[in-house]
Amino acid sequence: YLNCGYRVPCVGGTDKMGAYIPVGANRTYAYLGQQEFNFENWAKAVRSGNTFMTTGPLLLLRADGHAPGEEITIGAGGATLEVQVEARSFVPFHRVEFVWNGKVVASHEDKDGRRDFLLTEKIRVSTPGWLAARCVSRLGPTSGWGLGIQAHTSPVYFKVAGQELFSEPAAVYMLTLIEGAETWVNQLATRPDPESLTRVLKTLSDAREHLHQRLHAHGIKH
Repeated sequence: YLNCGYRVPCVGGTDKMGAYIPVGANRTYAYLGQQEFNFENWAKAVRSGNTFMTTGPLLLLRADGHAPGEEITIGAGGATLEVQVEARSFVPFHRVEFVWNGKVVASHEDKDGRRDFLLTEKIRVSTPGWLAARCVSRLGPTSGWGLGIQAHTSPVYFKVAGQELFSEPAAVYMLTLIEGAETWVNQLATRPDPESLTRVLKTLSDAREHLHQRLHAHGIKH
């Protein structure tokens, strides 16, 4: 989704299926700043994208001073940015990474593990994209489901005038998911009332048409 320009923040929580998994084994943190801690402000912070998901470590990302969810506009000639991630964890972690459009562009590994780390790097970017950070431990797991000790931030987004972030393989894969969902709804799902069925199928149809239009706009035959 991110590689097609859809801005999806990290958010999720524990699917507690039994006593073997603790509540909060995986969770989301959202930054509220000086706002009152209540559900409305938390939901607004989640929508803004200033979040990270974790099974333990705390993970904070900045790109030229910008937090996750924020946008940086760069010129057509590109830019060199200072990116920084701070990680802290009760259980030692062994690797910290910066991820640009799904690929690791800078990292640091400590074979002995550590509980806190500050990594600063210079990264050159010249296209629209997104940047996130993540950390991982070789220790664990934290539950019966085998959750590793790790964390991942939402992205900081990068915009270039006149250019659009769009990945053909990602869009084609999303079309496959939509077609699979339509097949499941039509052939396998419990049949809802006609109004609900029509609404669900229209949502899938609209999504498929939107992706087709974007593929055509980029001159991609499919």
